[in-house]
Amino acid sequence: MNWAEIRSHFPALAGTVYVNTAGGGPMCREAWEAARGYLDAFYERGDTEWDYWLQRVEEVRGQLAGFLGARPAQVAFLANASSGLNLVADIFEGDGDVLALADDFPSVTLPWLVRGRNLRFVESRANGVVPLDAIVEALGPSVRVLAASLVQYRTGFRLDLGAVSRLCRDRGVRLVVDATQAFGTIPIDLGATPVDALVFSAYKWATAGYGIAPLLLSAELLEERPLPSAGWRSAREPYALEATRLELTREARGLELGHPPFAGIVALGGALELFESIGLPAIEERIRELTDQLHRGLDALGRTILSPREPGQRAGITLVASDEPAQTARELRERGVLVSARGNGIRISMHFYNDEGDVQSLLRALRELP
Repeated sequence: MNWAEIRSHFPALAGTVYVNTAGGGPMCREAWEAARGYLDAFYERGDTEWDYWLQRVEEVRGQLAGFLGARPAQVAFLANASSGLNLVADIFEGDGDVLALADDFPSVTLPWLVRGRNLRFVESRANGVVPLDAIVEALGPSVRVLAASLVQYRTGFRLDLGAVSRLCRDRGVRLVVDATQAFGTIPIDLGATPVDALVFSAYKWATAGYGIAPLLLSAELLEERPLPSAGWRSAREPYALEATRLELTREARGLELGHPPFAGIVALGGALELFESIGLPAIEERIRELTDQLHRGLDALGRTILSPREPGQRAGITLVASDEPAQTARELRERGVLVSARGNGIRISMHFYNDEGDVQSLLRALRELP
């Protein structure tokens, strides 16, 4: 794989050690060109290509569905992951207690808390690890929903999605997954590993920029439950423009309510073209190699790693202990190294567009710090 050529698809990397993808990734050239094409057309020709852009929406819907082992009818395009998670909380209204991870991102837990749902929390072990047996132990008879990020935003701990999916199916528990810190780094096959709902924001590892966050619902859920919101494009036949009868689609697109977020959707389509040309197995291996190099360098510097070390439990995120995380992050930024301060450390994110030079520059900057 020509990683240097692939890196050239991300001009934001020039002159910067960009290891902050978990906070927000640069947009790839393919996504930018696709979004620019939509905006240029609207600017130059007005709303004359509505049918074409609707066609592109459906093409990207199918493209994403294939990427995740799902069907197009399962895909809804929303503006952000929090919107999707709130819709999912409405779909599962009255379904019993919810189990969540205590260290998870607030977007996963707040939609349930604001609705007055009873949440139980599983505490993390050392380095952010949440063992499967801890989840099993917490799944009491009243728990009917498990909501969790596939990869934890702070430590990078990665759930065993296959094992969690089987557990939830065996127990009759609904599984809701936020894949924001996972999509674009590890393969996800919803055909082989079913979940009830999966959402991700595309401005991080998906490299598609802000404004697009797909939500995928299982085919069974779409058959069993009505959609909790409706707009004119939620109708079975949207262009019938029927205002006096409620005849809603059973497809996830009904949750888009009105006009699709065209720019974000086509940008995601462009990013998917890049990901498909590389292949997720190659991306996952590239991230593993760079993270291994990073960990060896951090060990040599005597830095404490607060993330899992086992390959099956980690993703592209490494948390490094720091007495003053915010100050350390600022000092690294002054040296051209972009990281995030999270909890009791600095969070470093390695994606496929990083290289060995980024790792060495980061380690050199850490060595220079007092």
